[in-house]
Parts: sequence; structure tokens; C-alpha cells
Amino acid sequence: MSTSHTVEPTTERTLRNPRRRQRSDGDSLKTAPRRKRSKLSENTFATRDATEETEELHPTAHDAAMNGHTQSTTTSRKPPPRASRHESTEPMDLPMRGGRKPGTATLKHRPLKSDGATVLAQNAVYSVKLLPSTPQELRKEGVEYRGRVLSSSPTTGGSGHGQHLALAVTREKAWVWEYNAPTSASHTARVFDMPFPVRQSEEVPFGVLVPGVGSSAAASDVGLVLVSAGSGKVVYHESIERAASLGLFQERKTGVEGTIGGLASGERVVDVVAAEHAGFILCLSSGRVMQLTLRDAQGKAKIFTQVLRSGDGNDGFLGSLKGWYSGAGKRDVVAVRTRALDTRGQMQALSLTDRCELQTWDLDWSGRYEFRGTRDLRERLVDELKSLDTPKAQGAVDNLVALNFLIADKSVGSTNGNEVTTLGAEHPVQIWMLLRTGAPELPDYHLAYLSFSGSSIYVERVLSLESYHGRSIAKQPRLLLPKPGHTAYVVFGDAIVLAATSVPNVLDDPNWQLHEASYVQPQAFEDATYLQAEKGFVVLDSAAEDMRSGHSSSVAFVKGAGLVRVTVADPTGDVERTSIPIKSKVEQAVFYGAMQDNILDFTRKGDNQYSGQQFEDAALTISDEIMRSDTSFISSSPSSMETHLEYRARALSALVTHVRQNYPALSRAAFWQLLWDAEKVAAAQQMWKVFEAHRTSAEAADKEKRVATIVDELVAQLDNRIKLAGAESSSSDDLVRSFFLRGLAHIDFLLSNIGELLKTLGSGVGGPNDKTVRYIAEADELWARAMEAVFTFRAENAHLYGIDPELFKDGVLSDVVEYTDLPEFWTSTNLMLKASADIPKQSRRFAKMFYEREVSSGKTAAVEKVEHIALANPGLIQICCQVYEERINWLASRATAQDQERARQMRQTYEQDRYEQFRALASIGVAEQGMLLAEKYRDMLTLTELVVGESQYYVEELRSNKNMSPEERDVALAMMQQVTERIGRYFDKFGDDWANAFFDQAFAGNRAGYMLEEAQKHWKQALTRYLRAEPNRRAKTRICWINDITAEGDYLHAGEALCEAAVETETRVWGKKVELGMGRLALLAAQEDGSEVKPAPGLEELVLKPGRELKVLEVQEKLHGHVRVECVGALDRDAELQLAMDTFGKKVGEYGALGQLLTVNLDQLLSHQVLSVEELIEVLTLMDCHTYEDRIERPEANLQGTEFAQALYALDAAAPGMPQARFETLLQLIWKRCYIFDDWSALTKASAEKSSTEPSVLSLLRDTAPWHTYFDLHDSGLLTRPDCRIRVLEPSECLDAACRPEDLAYRFPNRDLLDPILQDNQVQDEVLQGYVADRALDDWAKSCLDAAKWAVENKAERVASWRGKERETQANLETREMRAGRGKGAGKANGHVNGVGKGVNGVLDGDGDVDVEME
Repeated sequence: MSTSHTVEPTTERTLRNPRRRQRSDGDSLKTAPRRKRSKLSENTFATRDATEETEELHPTAHDAAMNGHTQSTTTSRKPPPRASRHESTEPMDLPMRGGRKPGTATLKHRPLKSDGATVLAQNAVYSVKLLPSTPQELRKEGVEYRGRVLSSSPTTGGSGHGQHLALAVTREKAWVWEYNAPTSASHTARVFDMPFPVRQSEEVPFGVLVPGVGSSAAASDVGLVLVSAGSGKVVYHESIERAASLGLFQERKTGVEGTIGGLASGERVVDVVAAEHAGFILCLSSGRVMQLTLRDAQGKAKIFTQVLRSGDGNDGFLGSLKGWYSGAGKRDVVAVRTRALDTRGQMQALSLTDRCELQTWDLDWSGRYEFRGTRDLRERLVDELKSLDTPKAQGAVDNLVALNFLIADKSVGSTNGNEVTTLGAEHPVQIWMLLRTGAPELPDYHLAYLSFSGSSIYVERVLSLESYHGRSIAKQPRLLLPKPGHTAYVVFGDAIVLAATSVPNVLDDPNWQLHEASYVQPQAFEDATYLQAEKGFVVLDSAAEDMRSGHSSSVAFVKGAGLVRVTVADPTGDVERTSIPIKSKVEQAVFYGAMQDNILDFTRKGDNQYSGQQFEDAALTISDEIMRSDTSFISSSPSSMETHLEYRARALSALVTHVRQNYPALSRAAFWQLLWDAEKVAAAQQMWKVFEAHRTSAEAADKEKRVATIVDELVAQLDNRIKLAGAESSSSDDLVRSFFLRGLAHIDFLLSNIGELLKTLGSGVGGPNDKTVRYIAEADELWARAMEAVFTFRAENAHLYGIDPELFKDGVLSDVVEYTDLPEFWTSTNLMLKASADIPKQSRRFAKMFYEREVSSGKTAAVEKVEHIALANPGLIQICCQVYEERINWLASRATAQDQERARQMRQTYEQDRYEQFRALASIGVAEQGMLLAEKYRDMLTLTELVVGESQYYVEELRSNKNMSPEERDVALAMMQQVTERIGRYFDKFGDDWANAFFDQAFAGNRAGYMLEEAQKHWKQALTRYLRAEPNRRAKTRICWINDITAEGDYLHAGEALCEAAVETETRVWGKKVELGMGRLALLAAQEDGSEVKPAPGLEELVLKPGRELKVLEVQEKLHGHVRVECVGALDRDAELQLAMDTFGKKVGEYGALGQLLTVNLDQLLSHQVLSVEELIEVLTLMDCHTYEDRIERPEANLQGTEFAQALYALDAAAPGMPQARFETLLQLIWKRCYIFDDWSALTKASAEKSSTEPSVLSLLRDTAPWHTYFDLHDSGLLTRPDCRIRVLEPSECLDAACRPEDLAYRFPNRDLLDPILQDNQVQDEVLQGYVADRALDDWAKSCLDAAKWAVENKAERVASWRGKERETQANLETREMRAGRGKGAGKANGHVNGVGKGVNGVLDGDGDVDVEME
């Protein structure tokens, strides 16, 4: 409203002499009403536990910022020893709305008190509330103003009402309103236009509410003083009520105007401090201090100002002006405080400069003052700060700056008897000072409590503020000490620091009583409440309130928010309240900060006084309490359970967000526990929705009484096992609600019990009924919704808990390493794993049983339920897979071998169970979903069987069902086409994994031919790639050969692959021989195709390779015939092997390892298994030579002593594909065993006898193995072929053959097998060494070689002679026949000569001669 500038009418003019001495109150007439006896007892204002709503607030008479109002216990002069703070677990009875029953909780969101305030923070020590009375216009963003408060007590005798007024002054208006009002005062506030112009560039004017004085009627009138900060204009309204009335109805001035006298250019007002009867003290930017009075000597309203001079010689006007311009009197005054002296009407003003200089003036109501002196406190404060035990305070105190101070009552703090005065001995004074040390960018703050004695200064206490180190965004922090004075408020622009002004009474501490000698005194309470300054919330002004209870209170005007009240209980009243527990701090951040729009910032914190373990324990405890609804911040009787669960979920999310931002050092296990708690609440949300849907279903709606659901059954079982907390009755609704309220910690037990419940339902007689099927459907949905919610929540929110989302696959942690040091996952315990496997199995079993029964009866509704169960089964199986994988990974991460083995076994069980579960889906008509699951888990084996099964089903239907209609046939053909297209997509999607599994399955049965044709028709490239991927697989190789010949026309690859498979993988002699033959044929075809163009590189060598392998097989077949003919009479396989060893294993019997080796190889030989060239050589060189002297008795397959020669033939054939070192070793081994086969000692002894002749010695040599070997090699002509790699070695060249580990390690990598064989070879080597050294074996070998060569030459001459005779005889026969007239053709037809070389049958006898048979 606008105001006029007309002088306000006053009371009747006084006729007194204006120079007459004003009568003091003691001399005045006793006109005031007689004071009645007070009915208040001594306990009326004692500290009580009443709530804040019942307390009456009483700031000081003029302004709470005038002085500090303190009352505290006596404290020591020196600061208390530093000690760790103890967390408080006993909550203080802070303001609550109304009564509360034991065990109940407060409202969940923005709880309102009786004054309508919004709780911003609350703990065991203090509460912060946003009062609703601030007008909306002042809450707008960017609005700046100065604020003051004023409260007045009820009138004497209890009549009237107390006032609680707030004043806010902007550049345009002044607002006055009742700040304890429960609603906004936008429409009830008194609004005054600013009586003087204020530009936007100027500072906001000052305003002060002046309480009424005099009679009870006048006492209710409140005045208003407005002071311009720049121009110095002052306006005083004696009554805001009359000013508002006159300004509304009259165009006249409603206040007294004036101007601050002597205000220099550029000088401005920086603060206005109330001084009761002495008016106000103005602090100027120049450092000058002025007194402002509002009445003259006659009591009339009048503006009067005067400078309070310091008595430095500049007392006159000219001196004052000279001192101002010279800067001699200019000081940086940081604060001015006043206090009442004992003399009635006398006041005292104290000013403090930033250099810690304290000046004092005595004032009276008439405007007279007296300067009392200046004290320099800096040196004493610096010494005291340097004596502190904090290291960082040592070097920072030189930058000591005073920021603010207040005057403490005599009862505050301890003076240690040093009660001194500044204005006579009857006026002692103590002050609290706010100090700053360190660099301005990162300062430290301190509170100092001082007292004075004469010229001495005593620093009673120094408190270092550890909760705030920032640079205040306000121009000057304020220091408040509301009554009763137990807590100091340090108000910065972005924070309010609360610090106890005394230490707790340790005598009441049980720890001191038990450990007096070692007791460490707890540190005084301190905490800070921060504002969200980055959002524009800053403190514009603040004031202390006076409360009747033991609590202290102050209000702060916050820009953009309004009035905020901070109420503090005495933190020294209980040792346990010396610090705010970390749990309480986190709770405030979660429930007051993150859960609602809050102007406070809970993320900022000062020095960390809590350990990492305390952070972790607090976070886990809060999370558990939220999950259990066991906290006062969560309602225990919500009206909406869905909203209640949503609130708990948001609280857990807010908790982890706050923890991650402020305490990221929590362990991995702690973050996982927080995640698990949130998962359970997420699962409960879905379970409640399922329960509500089942409870309100159409079937349940038809019943008069609520139908029990699966949740009711499960909760009842849980309650029988674990009594649910909070269940006041046994009704189903109460039990279910109790579970969702306080039983979520047992959610895994409830879910895991679903499997057992299904088994119980299935044990009834007569099969499943309608109720059973309904329970099954509900159980499936409950389990699926809960578990899907858990895994989805985990995958989507893992990043909030510091877990990499990339590590998850379908909500399951896929990296085994990440499970290390984590406790057992609640979702994959043994019970949960068992339930996950049982639920889909039991559901399928019920579905099949019920479906078969109901289809025959034609019940459509029942069939629909079964179909619903069938459609839900794939989802249940997927959950089973997720639980399995999680359990396996967790076990695999354990360190014990037992857990590792359990993980391996469980992996096998999982794969088998998954295979069975996927395949079982086809039995309930959802094979399509089974294929999708197999695709998801890349289970190619199961996917193949499902696809092939579907394909075979439609093929069989098309073939066998003759009565199929054309429409049904078209449908079957279409489905068949879909299956074919699906298979084609799998080749592109899964590549070789799918191809290997699919073709393995397709070619394994009796439909291999059909599948080959289909594959060549539809998936030709994939088939070729599959067949050529692993050429060493026998089954694939043959099909690959067919595909290469028939479809690809690639003869080269067909022959090469078949030959390679024959050599590498074929184990049967017949099969290898056939494959080598077919492969060679294909290679010859490829060679013929390439005759017209340039042949492929290496083709000629490929063509030769099968021939060499066939030669080795030819040797094995000869050996098999040689051995087999001696074992014809054996009754069984074991007898056959024993007979072979008895016949051919006599000589090797003295060598244990070599004898076993021969036994094994003979067993393979008799079983028609392919022997490697090494195994073939082992048999031929270790077996006995079994010969026959009688040619008639001699079997045709008998080798007749050529075993070593056959071994050399096999070695020569295999030599091109063998490393040279291996070839040399085997060549030496064959000759070594050949040379030691005979007893050369006996032969040498026989040749040395006198009766021996050269023919007799030659006859002995012809019986030796070397002679037979030499003869056979030269007779066959092998040694004369140009590609022959075999050569004759002398005995001495064969020493040490196959005696080194590296010679045989490629065959026997196991040392237990290798060492005995090497030992036997070394024994043979010693025998050979003895023959060479003692029996001149090299000479004997040379003699044998010469004799063998002569025998071969002699045989050749005889054969040539006999062939000449054969030709002559043939010619004679032809001549006879011609003469007889029978003709040449008849002669050719009937005449023939049998023998070697097409007519002569030559047989080598025992002496090397050739006998010829003529026919």
C-alpha cells in the first residue's frame, strides 16, 4: 500500500521545559498497575520433552541479532582434548505432529507439523523446518530482501496475545506478517511501499520492527524503522497498524522522516543493531559507528543520529572530518553488539574490527555516550590458536581475521574467577568471536570464548569448526547464540554450522565410570546444514529466537524459499548426543533430501569423522530397515500397498545414489547387498500386483467370500515357519499385508516354497481338479513375474551400484571372476535352484494330465487354463537357466577344490536338464518356444533335435497319412517350408556351430541319404563348408567324398580328403584299403582332368601317397596271414592271442616291456585294426621266425624268415611322409634287432672247430636272419631302385638305436611307459655291443651279405636256364601239334608250362638252391 509523507498526528503537546532533566524510572510516579503475584512455579520454564508445537517463541525485545542470549554449563579455559566422536543411538524426542503410538512411524513424505511447517531435516539433536508463512512474492526466484523477526509475550496478567512478526524489506516494499501462521501470509501480510526511492544498483534498505512500550494497549503497537543503506534516509512508523490505516484512507504522511547526519560521500550503512532504550547502532562502511535514536527528550518521535567517537583526538567536527578524509579513524568494523547495564536505561555498545580490536561505549536513552577504550585481542588469539594440537593451524594463524562476535551472559562458559569489567567492577563481560585463518580460498573457521580482567585477556575456549571449510558466499557470516545458550549458530551464506558451547558432563558417562584412568573426553558437538546454493538458495539474514524450553532456536531468511527455523536440543545433555551418527546423516539425505524437493544439500560434508566401515554398516542397516519397513520414516499401516512398495523402492534408489555420490569406497559385497535388497522390493511390487489381479479375478468376483490365492497359501506356510512380524490377526489379508510390509527379507523362502507346494498339489488322488489348475496357473505367474522383475532390475540398475552393466547377460553376472569374495546370491541358493527346476516340470506334468482328460470331456474353459500354463512354461524354463548359470558361476569362483568340482558337476547337470526341458516343450505343443530358447542359449544340439523332429513329423505326416485333405496337405507343406527356411536362417545366424550340430544329427540316422539330398538342394554352400571343416572325421569324410563328386565335381579335394582321412583316422584295415583305393581313383581322375591344363601343384605327389600307404597295408596283410594261420585252432579271441604269443613271442619273453608291446600290437593285428608303421615294425622285429623245412607242410602265407625284410619294405614305403631323424632311428632299430636275432657266439664257436669246412660255415650263415634279409632285399631288387631309401647298415652302425628318450617320446609321452621300453632297448644294445666287440659281427655280416648276393646271382642264372628250356619245350610241343593236324590254336589252348617267369615254378629251398617243377 502507498504511504504519505504527512507528519503523523501525535499525542497532546507537553508543556515541560525541554531542558528539564528527564525523570528516571526510579523517580517517576507509581502510575503503572500493581504487579500481581506470578503463579508460575520454578519448573514452569524447565527443560522438558514437549514438542515444538507447544513451545512459545520469544526473541529478544528489539531484535534477535542484538546480542547473544546464552546460558550454559561451566567450561574449562583450555579446549578439551580431541577425541573421536561417539555415534548417538538414542533418538531425542524432536517435534512431531500430535501423539504417536509405540511402534508406529511418521508419514512417509513431507511430514507436516501443527504449524504447517515442512521438515527439511531432523535427527536426535536438531531439526530444520521450512515455515509456510512466507509470502509467495518473497519466495520467487531472485528476490533479494533483508529480514528481521520480532516476538512479544502476552500482556501482563495473561490477557492479550503474543506477537510473532517477521519483516522483509525489498527495494520496493516492506512486508510484515505473522511468521508462525500455518499458511502463506500473501493475503494477510501488511505491505508498505518504500518511502524513499531505491535504485536497483543500490543495496537493499534496512528495516527493524520496534516493539511498543507503555500501557498494555500501546504495547501491542509495533513500530517500523526503515533505513536507506546509501542515501541515509530514515523513516520511523510508530505503529504499523495506524500507518496501514492512515495510508489506506488518507493521503498524508504516516511516519517520521529523517536523515543520518554527517554521512560522507560513498559512505553507506552496513548494519543496524538494536540498543533497546538507546535506539539503534548503525555500522557504516567507513568503520564509523553511529547512534540512532527515535525520540527526543520529551518522548516525541524524532530521528536523531550521532557518531560514537573513539576518543583519539578527533572529537570536534573539524577534527572528525579531518580524521575521516585522512583515514585515521577508518576501521573495518565487522560487527557491533549492545547489552544492557545494571543502571536503568544504560546500554553498552561494543564494536569489533577485522584486526581483532574491540572498542566499547556506554550509552543512555538521551543520546549521551562515553568511550570506554580499545582492546587489541589479536596477539592473544594468535598465541592461543598456535597452541592448538591441529597441525594445519600452526602456519595459518598469521592470517587471522575476525568475522563476527556476540556478547555472552555471565553464566555462559567458565571464567575461572576472571570476572572483569569494562565499565566498573560491576559490569563483567564475556564474548564469543568468529575467527578465520588460512588462505581466503580455503579458510578455516574458529570460535573463541574470551573474558577480560583489567588489562589482561583470557581466551577461555577455542573451537575449530571442522564441518565447514568453504568460502562463504555471504558478505559477512553471522554468529548467533539463542537462549538457553548451549549451541552457537554460525550462519554462512550457504550453510548453518551448529556448535555446542560446552562439553558434555562426563560424570554421567558410563564409559568414564568404567574407565576413568584411560577415558578420553568426547569432542564437543558440531554439525553443519548446507543449502543448495547452486540453485540460488542462500541465507539473506538470520535471527535468534528465545524459547521457554531447553531447546535453542533461530530462523533464517533463505532466498527463494522463505523462513527456515533451526531448533536444537542441548547436545551436552547426553554424552551419546555429542555427534550425529552417520546412519542418521544418511537417513536425512535419503528421506529428506532425495525423497522430496529440499533446499538443503546433504551431499556436502566437512572433515570426515567416520570410518569406511561405519559408512558401510550404516548404509546396509538403512537398506535392511527400508526393506523390512522397520524405520520411523516409513508408515507401518499404509492405505495403498502398491504406493507403499513404490515408496520403499524409491527410498532404496535414493540411498544407493547418495552412497555412490558421497561414500564410493564401500566394498563390492556391500553394494551387492544393497542391490539385493532393492531386488527384493522390486520383486514384491510385481508379486503384489499379481496378488491383486488374482484376488479380483472374474472367478473370484463370482464368490461371496474372497477366494484364497496361491499367495495366501504361501504366506500361511511362511507364517507357520517364521512368525510374521506385525500380523495382528490370523486373517489372510492381515498375513499377506504383514508379509509385504515386514516379511520381504524372507521372500526367497516364500518363492522357493512354490515348488514344494506344486508337488503337494500333485500328490492328490484322482489327478488335478479345477482348483489345482488355478493354483498352478497362479503359481507360474507369481514365480515368473517375481524372478523376471529381479533379473530385469539387476540388469537395468547395476550401474547405479557401481557394477558394469556389460558384465550381465539376462540379469546374470556372466564373468566368474566378478563373483569372487561375494556371498551367496539369494536368487540362486540351493532351495531357489531346486524350485526353478521343479516348477516348470510340475507345471508341464499337470498341463499334460489335465489336457488329456479335459479334451475328451469337451470343457473349453479348463482347456484354456491349461493352454495358459503351457504358454507360460518357456518363461519358467528360461528362469531356470538363469538360476543355474548364476549358481554355477558362483561355485566356480570359490577357492576350494570341492566347490570347483561341484561347479563342474552342476554344469553337466544343467546342460542335461536344459536339454530335457527344452525338448519337453514339444510335448505340450510349444516347440516353437523351445527353439527360441535353444537359439537364445546357443544350444545347437537341442535346437537341431527340435528342428529335425519337426521336419520329420511333417515328412511322416505327408507320407503316412493317406486320408489327409488337400487343405491339410497344404498346411503341412507350408509348415515344412517354414522349417526349411528356419534352418537356412540358422546357417547365417550361428554359422559353423549350427552347421556342425545340424548335419551331425541329420547324417547320424537312417535318413542320411535323404538329408544329403535336401542339403545339396537347399544349403549347398553350408553343407560343403561343414563337410570340409573337419576332414578327419570318418563319417563326414565319406559323405564329403560323395558331395565333392556328385555336387561339387571337385575330384582333387575328394581324393585328398578321403586319403587323408584313411591315413589319419581309419582304424580298420579293410576300410582303409577301400578308402585309399577310392581316394587314389579320384586323384587319378583329377590328374586326367588336369592333363589339358596345368596340373595342380603337388598333384603328382598326392597320387603317389595312396600307393605307398597301400604297400604298408600289404605288408600288414602278409603279416596277418603269417600269424593267423598259426592260430586257426583257437576257440575264442583270448585263446587266439595267447596262441600267437606262444608261437611268436618266445624270444621276446625275456624283455618285459617289449613283450607287452608285442602283445598289444598282435592283438590289434588279429583284430584287423590298422597298425602304424612303427607298430608294424615292432611286431616284425620282435616276433620269432616260424619257418617250415617241408615245402608240403609249409603254409602259403608263411613269411619263411623274411620278417626283417618286410619291416624294411614297410619303412621304405612310409619314408616320404616321415621326418628324417625318425626314419634313421627306425632303420637302425630294424637292423639292430636283425643282427641280435641269432646266437653269434654259437656260430663263432662252430666255425672255429677243426672239423668245420667252408660249405658247413656257409650253411650256418644261410640259417641266420641277416642272410635271409640280405637275400630277400637283393632278390626283390629293392636296393637297386632309384627311389629306394633303404640301405644296409653294419652292426656297429646300429649301436644306441632307439635308446634315447627323444627317439620314442613322440609315441610314448608318458614316462611310465617310455622308461621300461628304453631300458629293454638298452639291454639289446648291450648284446649287440658284445657281438661287435667280441665276435667280430661286422665281419660275419659282411660274409652273410656276400653269400646272399652269390645265392641271388646263382638263382638268377638257373632261372634263366630253365626259362630257355621252357621256351624250347614249348616250341617242340607246338611243332608236334601242327604235325598232328590239330592246329596252332589247339596247341596253345592245351599246352602250358607252369613255373616262375610264366612257366617255371621255382622254389627256394633251405640251402639257397632252386628246385623246378615241370608240368
